Amino acid sequence: MARLPRLLMFTAVLFMTAIGASPSMAAAQEAAAVVLSIGKNTAQLPQQPSRDLKRKSSIYTQDLISTGPKGQLQLRFSDASRFSLREKTVFSVETYQFNKDTPETGNSVYRLLKGGLRTITGAISHTNVEHYQVHTPIATIGVRGTHYTLFYCDSVCEKDTQATLGLYGYVLEGEIVVKNDAVSAPVSAGRYFFLDNSGRRLQIKKTPFEIFETVKDLGPVLLNGIDAGSVPATEVLNARELAPEYQ
Repeated sequence: MARLPRLLMFTAVLFMTAIGASPSMAAAQEAAAVVLSIGKNTAQLPQQPSRDLKRKSSIYTQDLISTGPKGQLQLRFSDASRFSLREKTVFSVETYQFNKDTPETGNSVYRLLKGGLRTITGAISHTNVEHYQVHTPIATIGVRGTHYTLFYCDSVCEKDTQATLGLYGYVLEGEIVVKNDAVSAPVSAGRYFFLDNSGRRLQIKKTPFEIFETVKDLGPVLLNGIDAGSVPATEVLNARELAPEYQ
């Protein structure tokens, strides 16, 4: 009889392999669904092969997500938060826990390693702002129910755009807090900010920094270039045909 549990486990592994799911993926918590994927975009769990992303693909906790040179990706999380990732972006879902019946217990931690994003926060931050963070190489972003963009300009970006290295952002609605060991400051709606790569000099102003003109999809509309037109992230992210928890 002791062999029965082993046999059942072996059978389960064979079944998951047959349907294309690894045991670690089956154990990972599903956090979001892909609403729109243009170009070559991938996700990868630790110690697992990368997965090509297409519409309705699943995103899991601990996924490392990468968008290609002309890639654009939009995600809707189960707490109704939404992320749009621009091309050449690397982004990870470090922690994600959410139960719609107890949203106050939810927790989400993301990391922007390079590139840019636009996001609209969801139930986790709306019920407890302390349970939402976006880490970047030089600062952590906290929120107070908001809609904002971020762009981390690394050495490759500096060479391509002639912009100063650092973290750029724009707040469309609500307020964010930019903080690290050296600075901590709120940035309200209608304001642009820049934190230099040392993490010590923060600028906040009403007019855009030059990089917002050079990299055209960093402002109020993150996603553009579909059929030579512009598509607001909020419009595309309202797409249907997803699992009920993501609609």
